[in-house]
Amino acid sequence: MAEYLSSATYTCIHDEYWYFVFVRTKQEHLSRPRRILSLWLPFLSIEQFCTQAGLKVEERPVVLTRNDRGRRIVAAACPGATAADIAIGRTLSDALALEPELLVAQLDPAADRNALDALATWCTRYTPLVALDPASIATAGTSGDGGLWLDVTGCSHLFGGEVEMLKDLATRLAGLGWTARMALTDTPGSAWAIARHGKEAVTVIPPGTQRQSIASLPIAALRLPAAVTEDLNRLGLRRIGALFKINRAPLTTRFGIQVGRRLDQALGCVTEPISPQAPVWPHRVRIAFPEPIAATEDIARATQRLLSHLTERLEREHCGARRLRLFFHRVDGTVRSLTIATARANRDPDALFRLFAEHFNKLDAGFGIDLVTLDALTLDASPAYQIPLAQHGTADGTTTDAMAVTNLADRLANRLGTHAVTRPIPCKSHTPERAEKLVSIIEHGYADWSDEAVSSVAPRPLRLLRHPEPVETVALLPDHPPIRFRWRGGNHRIGRATGPERLAPEWWRAGTRHATRDYFRVEDQNGRRYWLFREGLTERGEIPVWYLHGLFV
Repeated sequence: MAEYLSSATYTCIHDEYWYFVFVRTKQEHLSRPRRILSLWLPFLSIEQFCTQAGLKVEERPVVLTRNDRGRRIVAAACPGATAADIAIGRTLSDALALEPELLVAQLDPAADRNALDALATWCTRYTPLVALDPASIATAGTSGDGGLWLDVTGCSHLFGGEVEMLKDLATRLAGLGWTARMALTDTPGSAWAIARHGKEAVTVIPPGTQRQSIASLPIAALRLPAAVTEDLNRLGLRRIGALFKINRAPLTTRFGIQVGRRLDQALGCVTEPISPQAPVWPHRVRIAFPEPIAATEDIARATQRLLSHLTERLEREHCGARRLRLFFHRVDGTVRSLTIATARANRDPDALFRLFAEHFNKLDAGFGIDLVTLDALTLDASPAYQIPLAQHGTADGTTTDAMAVTNLADRLANRLGTHAVTRPIPCKSHTPERAEKLVSIIEHGYADWSDEAVSSVAPRPLRLLRHPEPVETVALLPDHPPIRFRWRGGNHRIGRATGPERLAPEWWRAGTRHATRDYFRVEDQNGRRYWLFREGLTERGEIPVWYLHGLFV
């Protein structure tokens, strides 16, 4: 299955065993009712610890603890420990008194966050809009659960409907060893409430019915602070439905705006945005397989199909890719990626495939790959260009010299590193050693120097020494060019000389110490040309010193 994804809206076209899904317009997406999936992992820390330790949750009661003012408090407990009346918040000594065979470990918030981030990346197989639940971030280090929000607006038809999509998600998570509860509604607030306090582990609420669905849920489902929830319960307001008929003014006076805001967010009266974990790239193609693949030939074929359909769309939009990334979703729930970059906007599928192919030997397919996604991370304008009929004696030349150089630079940079291939760019300075600098050809692109940058100065040597080297010279007069100079142990007799080109020091730059320079282009009797300069002026009482700064071809 190959798909174009943008803002989670698609159109499907069947082609043998491949499905090509193209992007719909943004206005079409905005006209759809919003559908939010809340995914809750009540035993995230426990299951992550057992997976790392090679244990099964059913084998032995497990608890994870945190330090609290010198005491060890239970922060997470497995179902077996909970059945033994070991509740979150108990001290470890009390827990051991209830269950002496308890397996105890320290809560690891960093490992839990990494596991949740990895799961969020894995969930992009359903939608590119995946966000961490803010409640999970706020309670990190004190709680052993975790949650995600998925904006699946317009995605469900790709999986046979909303019910089938949630069944597929639940089955895959169970296969990966995660205990999950999930709810799909119109708002993040109501989905969060039903996922954590609903009766069923998997719940799909029809559009526009979230008010009736959350009415019977406890006040704690509104994501209010514990103190506010306790005060509302003390007043007899134990269900969300009890708030529907109450005047907001007394509630706001006593509890502030948070109660009304959370209720309005759950009902959809106030929009609650979610921030995706990763940027949502507008140009995405993907391909899913009925059976996992692992052979390099299959991966290469899938990559070629993805590049072919992505570049067709880029050509219609008159743009090209500068950075591309392939995501490989493995059946074990992990995601691997390969990234390439180009110096110029490129939409040649063969050239882009060659860049990816060089990294296939580094890819670990594990037990198989069941989904591949290709994202265009950076795009540049790339208007259509004329391909010459013949070039360099070939009958059907298909590339220009500039494009050939760019393709070579791309391959070298992607093989050796983005900073390994550089090119000079002009700088705003008339001092030769500051007039240009080397930059990464990938990060700054490949472009010729402008005519103004080249024509505004006198001819410069092809090779500029890193630092000017002192030479011994003999001149007829102090202001004349030398007739002979000695450099690196060799004597050179000058036949012709042109100059001087006077360059004043850049006094406004900090650390500038050199004096005024007079540059000469000289040629020795063997035809070799050099770039010499004299630093210091005799009319100012300075002692001139000669240097060699570059060599002409």
